[in-house]
Amino acid sequence: MKFLKINNKALLFSFFMGIALVFGSCAKDETVVPKTLDEYKAELSKIVSIEKPKVQNCVVGYNKGDFKSDLLYPDVTYTYMLALVSAEQVLAKPDLTIANIFAANKALSSPGKDFNANLWISDRRPIHELIVFCDTLRAHTPEGFEVGMCPPEPRNAFIAEISAAKSVRSSSTALDRQVLAAVDKLNLALGIFQEAIIK
Repeated sequence: MKFLKINNKALLFSFFMGIALVFGSCAKDETVVPKTLDEYKAELSKIVSIEKPKVQNCVVGYNKGDFKSDLLYPDVTYTYMLALVSAEQVLAKPDLTIANIFAANKALSSPGKDFNANLWISDRRPIHELIVFCDTLRAHTPEGFEVGMCPPEPRNAFIAEISAAKSVRSSSTALDRQVLAAVDKLNLALGIFQEAIIK
């Protein structure tokens, strides 16, 4: 009887090991079904249809999705648009092949990354508008101790806060919440500065 129990355990163990091996070999033998020409064409068409209007409507500014730099804007947008138009021409070929689509995709990759890396990931307008206002007020409020002037210490503190806000505005990685936190901080500094102006 003891012998039978041992055999049953061995039999169960062998059974489960066999199942594990079958499932393991199935996972290894899985073949990836390649996409058809039409599927690849549809994917590239979708990319072009999304990206082309994005480039056409892109402006330099501080809104989310706006281009960051006046200097880079002409070259980067031109290069990406050229690649997108070229991809459209490839897609229109009557003798289109999968290799053509891969080549067009590869040609889009670098200019696309360059373009998208130069877009703001958050809305900078609130901090930008406040910085412009604060800079104007600072420029029209001289340092001193007479009416309409601001003593050096609060004025310098205000200038430092404006600089800190400008750092957030120009940071590529600043998120919306960080921008709003910088707005709150600069608003607080603005209130202190306004209070410090001699009446």
